[in-house]
Amino acid sequence: MRRMGEASVTGMARGLLDGLDRSGEGRARADIIRLWRTVAGPEVYSHARGFALRDGELVVFVDSHAWATDLTIMSAHYLAAIQEGAGKDTVTSLRFTVSRKVSQDKEHDAEDMDATGASAEPAVETRKATEHERQQLQMMAAGIHDVELQKAVIAAAIAQLEWRKGIEARNAAERGVQRARGTKPPAQR
Repeated sequence: MRRMGEASVTGMARGLLDGLDRSGEGRARADIIRLWRTVAGPEVYSHARGFALRDGELVVFVDSHAWATDLTIMSAHYLAAIQEGAGKDTVTSLRFTVSRKVSQDKEHDAEDMDATGASAEPAVETRKATEHERQQLQMMAAGIHDVELQKAVIAAAIAQLEWRKGIEARNAAERGVQRARGTKPPAQR
């Protein structure tokens, strides 16, 4: 008797979902939501995590006007990363808008974490940003005239970049282990 592995169960589930989602929109939306979580990093994701995909525009709901403003400033960076992962035709623009639902979701997550005593997101070992990467981020933020806001945006961008590099390193290590075992690497997180 052949044992059913995780990959075949995943394949069956995808086949079932694809049959129900003939347009492919639901699957594309789910892929983009997973991609946003990775691209955004844990700090940004905790403030910006509701979504709508409308005619190529990804609308990301945030918990405050300050976050909407900061993320709008960095939207070209986020859009490029999303397009790299999902394709330029899937998401053509990015918009951040305030929604109370994000704050409500954060409260529910905090309650869940208190109840279980554990975080849903595994810890990631960050990778230091190079001097060149830091300079690029500083150049990107040079148009922000408020010095304190500029410093905050640069610090957030560096933290997000270092977290993202840690994710990439972890994923590369996982793929290496899977190749060494002769199994199919898992989908990127």
